[in-house]
Amino acid sequence: MKGKMDSVSLLRHARHDWLNQLQLIKGNLALDRTDRAKEIIDQVVQEAKNEAKVSNLKMPMLAELFLTYNWLQNQYRLDYEVIGTERDLSKYDQPLFEWTSCFLSEIEKHVVMDSEPHLMVTIQLFEDKVRISYDFAGVLDVQNIEQSMDSSQITVHNSIRIIESYSQENELLYILELG
Repeated sequence: MKGKMDSVSLLRHARHDWLNQLQLIKGNLALDRTDRAKEIIDQVVQEAKNEAKVSNLKMPMLAELFLTYNWLQNQYRLDYEVIGTERDLSKYDQPLFEWTSCFLSEIEKHVVMDSEPHLMVTIQLFEDKVRISYDFAGVLDVQNIEQSMDSSQITVHNSIRIIESYSQENELLYILELG
């Protein structure tokens, strides 16, 4: 993973993303493809809602990582979704950021670029617990990533448990529980 961006770079990337979305909408309207333009608008609205939800969890380090990840030159795309009522998860920000950063780096090292690799992170906010699933789809060097994940390189903070993990050639799944 690359370094932290300055404010001007962040704003430039955000503006670039919005202009790209507007160009897609404008182009589809010009081609009289209003249904496709509506789909893009719905997608943009959903992405904005997810950005707001992840920002409202009071985990600024993790939120910045998710919000800016696709702006960097990474091997795969990261998407995220927050399900449930937002709440203050600030005490988990540092350990989750550290674990997630290491996890993303390990995937980056072991992804095979024969496909369109994609990581979906889902934060589920239940009444009594929080679960975060990291579901990677794409070709991976499974043997080496399993060794890396099992090694001490990626440690889990005492307030975070890995409750499920699964890997095969085209998929990697980790589910964490906070508490």
